[in-house]
Amino acid sequence: MDLTSELNAKFPSIQIRTVQNFKKTKIIIHSNAFGLNLCYLNLFKNLTADLDISNHIKELHVWKTASSDGYSIFNNIHLYQSYVKQDVKEVTLIIHQQPTFSDGELEFLIELCSREFIQFIKANRFNIKSLNPKKILHLINTHLSRETLLALNKKSSLKPHHQMGLELLAQLLSCSRNQLNQRIKNINQQRTQIINELSLHSRCVQELVDHSNSSISTEKIWRS
Repeated sequence: MDLTSELNAKFPSIQIRTVQNFKKTKIIIHSNAFGLNLCYLNLFKNLTADLDISNHIKELHVWKTASSDGYSIFNNIHLYQSYVKQDVKEVTLIIHQQPTFSDGELEFLIELCSREFIQFIKANRFNIKSLNPKKILHLINTHLSRETLLALNKKSSLKPHHQMGLELLAQLLSCSRNQLNQRIKNINQQRTQIINELSLHSRCVQELVDHSNSSISTEKIWRS
Protein backbone atom coordinates (compact mmCIF):
# COMPACT_ATOMS: atom_id res chain seq x y z
CA MET A 1 0.00 0.00 0.00
CA ASP A 2 1.42 3.41 -0.97
CA LEU A 3 1.45 6.39 1.38
CA THR A 4 -1.63 8.04 -0.13
CA SER A 5 -3.62 4.84 0.23
CA GLU A 6 -2.49 4.52 3.85
CA LEU A 7 -3.59 8.08 4.51
CA ASN A 8 -7.02 7.65 2.92
CA ALA A 9 -7.57 4.38 4.77
CA LYS A 10 -6.80 6.06 8.09
CA PHE A 11 -8.83 9.22 7.34
CA PRO A 12 -11.59 8.19 4.88
CA SER A 13 -13.84 11.22 5.42
CA ILE A 14 -12.94 13.63 2.59
CA GLN A 15 -14.40 16.32 0.36
CA ILE A 16 -13.10 17.45 -3.03
CA ARG A 17 -12.78 21.10 -4.03
CA THR A 18 -10.96 22.64 -6.99
CA VAL A 19 -9.58 26.15 -6.47
CA GLN A 20 -8.79 28.41 -9.41
CA ASN A 21 -6.33 30.73 -7.66
CA PHE A 22 -4.23 28.56 -5.39
CA LYS A 23 -2.06 31.34 -3.93
CA LYS A 24 -5.11 33.16 -2.61
CA THR A 25 -6.46 30.09 -0.84
CA LYS A 26 -5.88 30.28 2.91
CA ILE A 27 -3.53 27.37 3.60
CA ILE A 28 -0.99 27.13 6.43
CA ILE A 29 1.43 24.49 7.68
CA HIS A 30 -0.16 22.48 10.49
CA SER A 31 1.45 23.29 13.85
CA ASN A 32 2.47 19.64 14.32
CA ALA A 33 4.23 19.69 10.94
CA PHE A 34 6.39 22.80 11.51
CA GLY A 35 9.47 20.66 12.08
CA LEU A 36 8.92 18.63 8.92
CA ASN A 37 8.45 21.88 7.02
CA LEU A 38 11.85 23.09 8.26
CA CYS A 39 13.40 19.87 6.94
CA TYR A 40 11.86 20.46 3.52
CA LEU A 41 12.79 24.15 3.39
CA ASN A 42 16.42 23.35 4.19
CA LEU A 43 16.69 20.85 1.35
CA PHE A 44 14.56 22.82 -1.12
CA LYS A 45 17.17 25.57 -1.28
CA ASN A 46 19.76 22.96 -2.29
CA LEU A 47 17.76 21.33 -5.10
CA THR A 48 19.66 21.25 -8.38
CA ALA A 49 16.38 21.96 -10.20
CA ASP A 50 12.76 22.72 -9.37
CA LEU A 51 10.56 19.70 -8.79
CA ASP A 52 9.12 18.48 -12.09
CA ILE A 53 5.36 18.77 -11.58
CA SER A 54 4.51 19.20 -15.27
CA ASN A 55 2.91 15.77 -15.55
CA HIS A 56 1.71 15.64 -11.98
CA ILE A 57 -2.02 15.76 -11.25
CA LYS A 58 -2.36 19.00 -9.30
CA GLU A 59 -3.84 17.62 -6.10
CA LEU A 60 -3.11 18.44 -2.50
CA HIS A 61 -4.24 16.80 0.73
CA VAL A 62 -5.34 19.46 3.22
CA TRP A 63 -6.90 19.34 6.65
CA LYS A 64 -9.94 21.17 7.95
CA THR A 65 -9.50 21.52 11.70
CA ALA A 66 -11.41 23.29 14.42
CA SER A 67 -8.57 25.74 15.06
CA SER A 68 -8.55 27.36 11.59
CA ASP A 69 -11.07 28.86 9.21
CA GLY A 70 -8.88 27.88 6.28
CA TYR A 71 -6.93 24.69 5.61
CA SER A 72 -3.71 23.26 6.98
CA ILE A 73 -0.98 21.12 5.39
CA PHE A 74 0.42 18.10 7.16
CA ASN A 75 1.62 15.84 4.36
CA ASN A 76 2.51 16.68 0.72
CA ILE A 77 4.59 19.61 1.98
CA HIS A 78 6.96 19.31 -0.99
CA LEU A 79 4.03 19.62 -3.41
CA TYR A 80 2.62 22.62 -1.56
CA GLN A 81 5.97 24.42 -1.73
CA SER A 82 6.35 23.56 -5.43
CA TYR A 83 2.85 24.76 -6.31
CA VAL A 84 3.51 28.09 -4.58
CA LYS A 85 6.97 28.57 -6.08
CA GLN A 86 5.90 27.63 -9.61
CA ASP A 87 2.69 29.68 -9.31
CA VAL A 88 0.26 26.88 -10.11
CA LYS A 89 -3.21 28.35 -10.54
CA GLU A 90 -5.64 25.44 -10.37
CA VAL A 91 -5.30 22.77 -7.68
CA THR A 92 -7.75 20.13 -6.50
CA LEU A 93 -7.93 20.02 -2.72
CA ILE A 94 -8.58 16.68 -1.07
CA ILE A 95 -10.06 17.92 2.18
CA HIS A 96 -9.80 15.70 5.24
CA GLN A 97 -12.48 16.64 7.76
CA GLN A 98 -10.61 16.31 11.04
CA PRO A 99 -11.59 18.67 13.88
CA THR A 100 -8.92 17.27 16.23
CA PHE A 101 -6.21 14.61 16.23
CA SER A 102 -5.76 11.93 18.85
CA ASP A 103 -2.23 11.08 20.03
CA GLY A 104 -2.35 7.90 17.94
CA GLU A 105 -3.43 9.79 14.82
CA LEU A 106 -0.66 12.34 15.26
CA GLU A 107 1.88 9.55 15.68
CA PHE A 108 0.58 7.90 12.50
CA LEU A 109 0.80 11.15 10.52
CA ILE A 110 4.30 12.04 11.68
CA GLU A 111 5.53 8.53 10.83
CA LEU A 112 3.85 8.60 7.40
CA CYS A 113 5.14 12.10 6.64
CA SER A 114 8.64 11.07 7.76
CA ARG A 115 8.61 8.29 5.18
CA GLU A 116 7.31 10.78 2.62
CA PHE A 117 10.25 13.06 3.37
CA ILE A 118 12.71 10.20 2.89
CA GLN A 119 11.10 9.42 -0.48
CA PHE A 120 11.53 13.10 -1.40
CA ILE A 121 15.27 12.93 -0.70
CA LYS A 122 15.69 9.74 -2.71
CA ALA A 123 13.73 11.06 -5.69
CA ASN A 124 15.62 14.33 -6.15
CA ARG A 125 19.12 15.64 -6.72
CA PHE A 126 20.79 18.14 -4.41
CA ASN A 127 23.85 20.35 -4.68
CA ILE A 128 26.27 18.77 -2.21
CA LYS A 129 28.56 21.81 -2.43
CA SER A 130 25.92 24.13 -1.00
CA LEU A 131 24.16 22.09 1.68
CA ASN A 132 25.05 21.90 5.36
CA PRO A 133 25.19 18.20 6.38
CA LYS A 134 25.28 18.88 10.14
CA LYS A 135 22.24 21.15 9.98
CA ILE A 136 20.30 18.67 7.86
CA LEU A 137 21.11 15.83 10.25
CA HIS A 138 20.07 17.95 13.23
CA LEU A 139 16.71 18.77 11.63
CA ILE A 140 16.07 15.18 10.58
CA ASN A 141 16.98 13.71 13.97
CA THR A 142 14.87 16.33 15.75
CA HIS A 143 11.70 16.18 13.69
CA LEU A 144 11.41 12.84 11.88
CA SER A 145 9.83 9.77 13.40
CA ARG A 146 12.31 7.71 15.42
CA GLU A 147 10.65 4.54 14.11
CA THR A 148 11.25 5.65 10.52
CA LEU A 149 14.94 6.33 11.21
CA LEU A 150 15.34 2.99 13.01
CA ALA A 151 13.81 1.13 10.04
CA LEU A 152 16.09 2.99 7.62
CA ASN A 153 19.21 2.13 9.59
CA LYS A 154 18.23 -1.53 9.71
CA LYS A 155 17.43 -1.63 5.99
CA SER A 156 20.80 -0.06 5.19
CA SER A 157 22.60 -2.69 7.31
CA LEU A 158 23.73 -0.01 9.74
CA LYS A 159 23.53 -0.15 13.52
CA PRO A 160 19.92 -0.14 14.82
CA HIS A 161 19.95 3.51 15.89
CA HIS A 162 16.96 5.82 16.19
CA GLN A 163 18.99 8.64 14.64
CA MET A 164 20.43 9.25 11.20
CA GLY A 165 24.19 9.41 10.83
CA LEU A 166 26.43 10.81 8.12
CA GLU A 167 26.74 7.42 6.38
CA LEU A 168 22.97 7.01 5.97
CA LEU A 169 22.54 10.62 4.84
CA ALA A 170 25.20 10.06 2.18
CA GLN A 171 23.34 6.98 0.94
CA LEU A 172 20.07 8.90 0.64
CA LEU A 173 21.77 11.78 -1.19
CA SER A 174 23.57 9.37 -3.55
CA CYS A 175 26.98 10.70 -2.60
CA SER A 176 29.90 9.49 -0.50
CA ARG A 177 30.51 10.10 3.18
CA ASN A 178 33.84 11.67 2.21
CA GLN A 179 31.98 14.28 0.16
CA LEU A 180 29.86 15.23 3.16
CA ASN A 181 32.91 15.28 5.44
CA GLN A 182 34.69 17.58 2.99
CA ARG A 183 31.65 19.87 2.93
CA ILE A 184 31.64 20.01 6.75
CA LYS A 185 35.36 20.80 6.70
CA ASN A 186 34.82 23.62 4.20
CA ILE A 187 32.01 25.11 6.30
CA ASN A 188 34.19 25.03 9.42
CA GLN A 189 37.05 26.71 7.56
CA GLN A 190 34.74 29.44 6.26
CA ARG A 191 33.38 30.05 9.76
CA THR A 192 36.85 30.23 11.26
CA GLN A 193 37.93 32.72 8.62
CA ILE A 194 34.89 34.92 9.26
CA ILE A 195 35.41 34.81 13.04
CA ASN A 196 39.08 35.73 12.58
CA GLU A 197 38.14 38.66 10.35
CA LEU A 198 35.56 39.85 12.86
CA SER A 199 38.10 39.68 15.68
CA LEU A 200 40.33 42.12 13.77
CA HIS A 201 37.63 44.78 13.94
CA SER A 202 35.74 43.90 17.09
CA ARG A 203 37.40 43.99 20.51
CA CYS A 204 34.42 42.08 21.95
CA VAL A 205 34.83 39.21 19.49
CA GLN A 206 38.60 39.18 19.98
CA GLU A 207 38.26 38.94 23.76
CA LEU A 208 35.66 36.17 23.53
CA VAL A 209 37.82 34.16 21.15
CA ASP A 210 41.12 34.68 22.96
CA HIS A 211 39.98 34.48 26.58
CA SER A 212 40.86 30.97 27.76
CA ASN A 213 38.22 30.97 30.53
CA SER A 214 35.39 32.24 28.36
CA SER A 215 32.34 29.99 28.21
CA ILE A 216 31.42 31.48 24.82
CA SER A 217 33.00 29.55 21.97
CA THR A 218 33.36 30.61 18.35
CA GLU A 219 30.55 28.17 17.57
CA LYS A 220 28.25 30.02 19.98
CA ILE A 221 29.25 33.33 18.43
CA TRP A 222 28.44 31.96 15.00
CA ARG A 223 25.05 30.59 16.08
CA SER A 224 24.10 33.91 17.66
